[in-house]
Amino acid sequence: MDQKPLAPAVDRRRVNVLALPAPTTGLYVLFIAALLAVGLFVGSWMHNVVLGREWVQELGKCLTLDFAQQQQCTAPLEIRRGLWSLAGAGVMAVFAVAVMFVVPLVIRRRRALQVPAPKHSAVVERFGQLASEAGLRRVPKLFIGPARMGDAFSFGRPGSTAVALPPKIVGLLVRPGPADGVVLHEFAHIRHRDVELAWLARSSWYVTLVVLLVPVAGAIWEGPSLLPYYLWRAVLLAVVVEIVTAALLRSREHDADLRAAQGSYGKVSASLGLLGPRTPATWIRRLRMRHPTREARFAVLNAPSKAATSDFLRSLSAGALAGTLGPLVVGTATALLTGSGVVLGGIWASAVVTGSLLGFTVGLDLWRSRFAVALAGAYPAESPHSARSAGVPLSGHGLLGVFRVAVGVAVGLALGQVLSFAGIGQDVSAPVDPMTLIAPIIAGLGTVFICAGFASIGLPLALLARRPRHFWLPVALLSTATFVVTTWMADSLDLALTNFGWLGGALWIQYGYDEWPAIGVALVLGITATIAACYGQFFRGREARGWMYFNDNNDDGGLDSQRRPHLKAPGSSFWLPLVLGLVAGIAGSIILVSQLLLISPIRTAEAASQADFLWVSTTVLCWASVSAVLCLVNPATGPATTFIAGPLTLALCAMGVAVFWLASTDSVPWDVLLSIWAPAMARGFAISLIVVSVTVSLRLAVQAVIGFANRVSRANRTTRAAEPRGRAATT
Repeated sequence: MDQKPLAPAVDRRRVNVLALPAPTTGLYVLFIAALLAVGLFVGSWMHNVVLGREWVQELGKCLTLDFAQQQQCTAPLEIRRGLWSLAGAGVMAVFAVAVMFVVPLVIRRRRALQVPAPKHSAVVERFGQLASEAGLRRVPKLFIGPARMGDAFSFGRPGSTAVALPPKIVGLLVRPGPADGVVLHEFAHIRHRDVELAWLARSSWYVTLVVLLVPVAGAIWEGPSLLPYYLWRAVLLAVVVEIVTAALLRSREHDADLRAAQGSYGKVSASLGLLGPRTPATWIRRLRMRHPTREARFAVLNAPSKAATSDFLRSLSAGALAGTLGPLVVGTATALLTGSGVVLGGIWASAVVTGSLLGFTVGLDLWRSRFAVALAGAYPAESPHSARSAGVPLSGHGLLGVFRVAVGVAVGLALGQVLSFAGIGQDVSAPVDPMTLIAPIIAGLGTVFICAGFASIGLPLALLARRPRHFWLPVALLSTATFVVTTWMADSLDLALTNFGWLGGALWIQYGYDEWPAIGVALVLGITATIAACYGQFFRGREARGWMYFNDNNDDGGLDSQRRPHLKAPGSSFWLPLVLGLVAGIAGSIILVSQLLLISPIRTAEAASQADFLWVSTTVLCWASVSAVLCLVNPATGPATTFIAGPLTLALCAMGVAVFWLASTDSVPWDVLLSIWAPAMARGFAISLIVVSVTVSLRLAVQAVIGFANRVSRANRTTRAAEPRGRAATT
C-alpha cells in the first residue's frame, strides 16, 4: 500500500477544534426546523381548503367596521388560521419522531443485520472494552452485517444506539489493531449525538416528502392553478436538502475521526488505511458524497485546523434554510398575535428563531475558524499549501474565506426568500419582488463581516478562559444576539422597501429604531469591542492554554507545553478607531451646536422637526464615515472596531447637544438626552450593517481585481523574458 499520500507530517501541536461546538450541530437543528416549517404552509393551505370560504366571508364583514373594531373582529379568524399552521408543523414533528423510532427495525431487516453468535464472544468483549475506552456510559448494541457489507455504521433511536460492523472488521476485532479505530470512530458518532441528529433529519425529510404531495393531490383534484408556483419550489427544496445532507455527513465524519483519535491516534490512523482510495470525477458527485475521501480524512486527522475552515457551501445552505424558514414563521406568528397589540410581533418571532439558529451556526463557525487558523497558521503541517494538496477546502483561511462565507449567507438568504412557500396559501402566484432581495443580501454580508471582525479582535480573550466553555459560551451568546437583531433589522427593512420603496428605506433609517433589544445589543457590541481591542493591544504576552490543543498521550502527537505560541489579534485595533471617533465626534458636535444655535429658540413644531432631522443626519453621517474609513483601512477588524468609534462619536455629539441646552436654558434634560441617544445607538448599528456590507465587499473586489492584474502582468513579463532565450536557442 502506498503510504506517501496517506501519511502527511503530523504536527505535534494539533489544534483542538473540538473545544468549540461544531457548527454542524446548529445546522442540523436549522435543517430540521426548515423541513418542519413546511408543515406551517401545508396547515395554512388545509385551512384555506376547509375553511377558506368562511374565512373570506367573515373577513369581509370585519373590513366594514372602523379600524379599532377590525382588530377585535379579525383576531379570532387569524388566530384560528395560525393554529392550523402550527398544527401542520406539529403533526409533521410527531410523524418524524415516530419514523425515527421505526427506522432501526427497517434497517436491521433490509441490511440483514444479525446479532453476534456465541463464537463471537471475544469480539463482543473487545467491543465492550472499546466502549469503555471511548467514555460511553452504555455499551451500544452490536450487529454483524452480511458479507457484501462494505463499511461500518451507527444507527438507532434515542437511548438505544447500535453499531453495525462488516464481517471483515469483525474478524480483525478479535485482537488490537486497525479495526479498533473503526469502532472508536462509530462510538465518536454516538458521543456527538450524530445518530439522533442524522436520523431525525432523515426522518423529517421522509415525512416532508409525503406532506409535499398533499397540495399536489389537492391541486389535481380542485384544479392545477397551484402547481406552476409550487412544484419548482418543491424541487429546489429537494436539491437543497440533498446538498445539505451530504455536507453535514462529510463534516461530522471529520469530527468523529478527531474525537476518536483523542488518546488513540495510532488506532484511528491505521483504520483509515483500510479504506480504499475514492476520488469523484465530477463536481456533482463531490457534492453528493456522504463521506470525505481517504486523503482528506488523513489530512484533517493530522492537522485538525483544516476541519474548522468556514465553508461556502455550508454557509450557503444555512442561509437558504433560514431564508426558507423565516417568512413561514412570520406568517404564522403574525396570525397568532393578531389583536395582541404586539407591533411587528411576527418579525420578532422570525428573528428569534432564524437569527438564533444562524448565530449558533454561521456565527460560531466564524469564531471557530479564526480560532483554529490563528493557532495553526504558523505550523508547516497546517499551512494552506498542505491543505490544498490534500484536497481540503481553503475557504476558512484569511479574509477571502470570510468573504466567501458572507456571499454564501447572503445568496442563501436571498435564495430562501425565493424558495419559501410563504404566501402561496393565500396568494396562489406568490410573485417574487426584486426589492425583497435587497435586505437579505445586506444582512448576510454585513452580519458575517461584523461577526468575523469580532472573532478577529476577540481571539486574545480566549487566553483568559480556563475551560473551553468559558470562551465559547459567551461567543455563542454574542453571535446569537447579533444575528437576532440583524435579522430583525433585515425583515423590517424588507417590510419598508416592499411597501414604500426607497422612501420606506429612508424612513426606516430615520424612525425604525426605538426597540430596546437593538439598543442593548449595540451597547454590548461597543463594550465588547473596546475590551477586546484593549486586551489585544496591551496584553499580548500570555501563552496559549493547554485546552487549545489535542493531547494524544502518545508518540504521534501531543502538545509541547514548553513551546506554546502566543494568540494575537491581527493588526492595531484600538488607536485608529479611538482617534477617528474623537475627530468625527468633535466635528459632529461643532456642527450640531452651530446649527442648533441658528434655529433656536426651539419653540415650534417646525423647529423641533428641524432639530430632530439635524441630530439624525449628523449622527448618521459621523457613524457612517468612521465605519467606512475603518473598513477600508482594515477590512478584517474594521467591522468590529466600528463599534468603538461609532458610540464615541455619538457620545461627543450628545455632549454637544448638552452644551447647547446648557447655554440656552441653564439646564440639561438628561432624560430627553437619553431618549435621543439610545435610538441613535441602534440606528448606528443599522448603518454599520449597510456600510460594512458595501465597503468591505468593494474593498475586497478591488483587491481581487488588482491581484488578478498583477498576476497577469507578471505572467506577461515572464513570457517576454523567455522569448529572446527561445529565439536564441532556435538560432
